[in-house]
Amino acid sequence: MSRLELAAEPLDEEAFRPFGRVFREPPRPQDADGPGWRWWGETPELAGDARGYGLGYLDLRPVTPVFDWAERHMRSAELVAPLGGDCLVYAGPAEHPDEPGRAPELERFRAFRVPAGQAVLLAPGVWHGAPFAADGPSAALVVLASGTGREDTHVVRFPEKPVAILPARR
Repeated sequence: MSRLELAAEPLDEEAFRPFGRVFREPPRPQDADGPGWRWWGETPELAGDARGYGLGYLDLRPVTPVFDWAERHMRSAELVAPLGGDCLVYAGPAEHPDEPGRAPELERFRAFRVPAGQAVLLAPGVWHGAPFAADGPSAALVVLASGTGREDTHVVRFPEKPVAILPARR
């Protein structure tokens, strides 16, 4: 069994653009503020969907960051927001939209270290999997259209060539 190694990159808006959008404190003035708080609304917006949205809680425990599967949702964006600790998110390009079960070459995947307090919004069709805890036990909030897991998930497995995520450069 051969294993591919993938360096986890620091989260950068330009580097992540092929997979979706980065969510962090906006570089513009806040919309409102008060004692101890600042508010920016609708940043980023999730496209409206008649299905509504489901909020998922993902418990993350430290393990060796190696993945041998990926999934994608053709109609649903997915927000992953680390709560309390950084996580490692891997993503592959949204290629072959006419073949939902066809994943890109594993060498086309990238990994990103997503700091707690920031988030990524994976675009529809982007390949990804469960994030990994970067430094210790953590959790993540996952937001996607209701029913996505039952109606809009395509999974591929590649146990013969797992991919290892190397520590992120800081």
